[in-house]
Amino acid sequence: MVSACKPPKYTGRMLREFVSFERPVETTDEYGARLKTWVAITGAPTRAMVKPMSGRERWASERVEATANYRVVTRYSTAFTERDRVLIRGRPCNIRFIANVDMMDDWLEIDVEMGVAV
Repeated sequence: MVSACKPPKYTGRMLREFVSFERPVETTDEYGARLKTWVAITGAPTRAMVKPMSGRERWASERVEATANYRVVTRYSTAFTERDRVLIRGRPCNIRFIANVDMMDDWLEIDVEMGVAV
């Protein structure tokens, strides 16, 4: 019986977009007020494949709000979670779901939403 090798779903050549991952950190100012700032996560992947998934517009508070959903594919990492965010071309995106592709610890598919309050 001959087994056919299945080609990999993703390859390193597909990772064309520079991305960075950030984590929220609460600090206090000189008056004691809490501030939420974002700091870069060291050890997180810096290259990804970004695929558009869907987008929509809605009318709210006398203005049009546009959102877009993307799938970000990176090499496997445990450096970030759903509470963090990813920057794509400098634009922040909320991480909605992280999937370990085929549970092989090789690739992550990260569903993100751009255009909503972070």
